[in-house]
Amino acid sequence: MRILIPAHLGVLRGGVGTLVRGVVEALSQAIRQPDELVVLTGPRGRLATRVMRGLRGPAGGVGRLVYEQSVAARMARDCDLVHLMDARPLLASRAPFVLTVHDVTYLDHPEWFPPTSARYKRMMLSRALAKRPTAIVCDSEYSKRRLLEHRPEVGEGEVRVIYPGITPAAAIVPPSVERARPYFLTVAVIEPRKNHLMLLEAFRHARQQGLELDWKVVGEPGHLSEPILEALHREPGVEVLGRVSPEALEALFAGALFTATPSLAEGFGFPPLEAMARGVATICSLGTALDETVGDAAIRLDPFDVDGWCEAILDLAANEAERERLRAAGLARVERFRWERTASELIDLYHELGA
Repeated sequence: MRILIPAHLGVLRGGVGTLVRGVVEALSQAIRQPDELVVLTGPRGRLATRVMRGLRGPAGGVGRLVYEQSVAARMARDCDLVHLMDARPLLASRAPFVLTVHDVTYLDHPEWFPPTSARYKRMMLSRALAKRPTAIVCDSEYSKRRLLEHRPEVGEGEVRVIYPGITPAAAIVPPSVERARPYFLTVAVIEPRKNHLMLLEAFRHARQQGLELDWKVVGEPGHLSEPILEALHREPGVEVLGRVSPEALEALFAGALFTATPSLAEGFGFPPLEAMARGVATICSLGTALDETVGDAAIRLDPFDVDGWCEAILDLAANEAERERLRAAGLARVERFRWERTASELIDLYHELGA
């Protein structure tokens, strides 16, 4: 079986980019003859069997669209199956395909997206479903439920849940960290659904009650980020770092007392699990996919409960024993999310579809 994965979306930040990079790297190590993995990674249709560091894809949304609908569609002619890692069909291709749906937040809350982006995402999902994928893969049961709520015609039996993986702690080399003022860390795009303003209010209340802990915020600006950034920049004790290098992020994880993820919607939730894999205690919100990914290995709170978040911040800042308990629970939890398992389940699915 010859399987094509258009992996140009691996250059993107956020969950989709992380998913694409992880799946391709894991599949490239797991696939065995007579199966063949064809990974389309470059703007000129360059083929590779694995994703290289410094991967470059076509620039901009228009460039990616043209690339998908020309180069990727052309390469699909010589493949038995195409795995599309986002709800963006190859409109000119008739090849059988598996469709991964990371999340459908743009259907639940279109107001969180630029209007043109929300319309485009809805249109592409509709086009993809109309082309009748041989299977649909979701990153979580939550994403599956939300997809079926909006598109009940799909049918539950057509949708599989295959969890992404997390790099295990043993594979991470801890960087050297200069200890300065203690801090906790949030890693998320700056946009309304990530709920920074609620956490800011909880942080403000905690400082009024004696908290001696800074808050470092990592993430590039997203839609409607301006008022959020203005509020964060004004607050004493908050350091907005924007987009940082992978090396800088590792150092920030290594130095954090804990991480906080108050998101209102997640299709999987990579940052909390990435923190757990590094032995960092975690607070995150109840609801969405985080319930099934972090489980009981994190403190989970209602994303609108300012007082609850304030109390949790104060407690974790002072309670080393609780941080150590969560550290151990988190390291155990992430063992469930291995890229090798993801690749194995995908290969089983490909063979089932090709039988």
